[in-house]
Amino acid sequence: MVKKIILRLGLVVVILFLTVPALSVSSNAAEFSADMINTSPMGRIEGKMFFKEGNFRQEMMMGGQKQITIFRKDKNLVWVLMPAQMMYMEMQAGSRQNMTPVDPDQIDKLGEKEYLGKEKVNGYMCSKYRYTFHDKSSGTAIYWISDKLQFPIKMQTQGIPGSMSMEYRNIQEKTVPASLFNIPGGFQKMSMPMMPGMQNQ
Repeated sequence: MVKKIILRLGLVVVILFLTVPALSVSSNAAEFSADMINTSPMGRIEGKMFFKEGNFRQEMMMGGQKQITIFRKDKNLVWVLMPAQMMYMEMQAGSRQNMTPVDPDQIDKLGEKEYLGKEKVNGYMCSKYRYTFHDKSSGTAIYWISDKLQFPIKMQTQGIPGSMSMEYRNIQEKTVPASLFNIPGGFQKMSMPMMPGMQNQ
């Protein structure tokens, strides 16, 4: 059980790393839902994402079970929900366990940012940027940030873990229920397992 949780958290780290710019967008950005496609050395995973007032939710199937990750910008927290077990884990955004920045609004301080021009992605005109991170192990990343949504709808990274990408398709601009960003009633909080190699962190 614990090993499965750690493997799941490894993928959460990958996806949160890819969506770091999403954590720094304005709370006034458009609210919407979309299909999510993530590819990494772990394989391809599809799911759904929801965005509202700076808060972010992603749903995906892992090991035949649904997993939900919620980033609450207003609380500076990340929740990982496991509906089948009616359990959830809580992490501070910015902790070493999820690798999101301590201050989500300071993304530009993580590396050198280069503007690459405009490009249309999935029907949205985007500003394209390349980040070369100060942390060499993080490598480089390219983000396509929708001018209308003020949100990255395509991301590609190249680093020591290998090539990874995230893309949002079938974007639906509509009101997203605030309830999607709360922990459902009846869920029990569990202790956060120690990630491999973190004992001395």
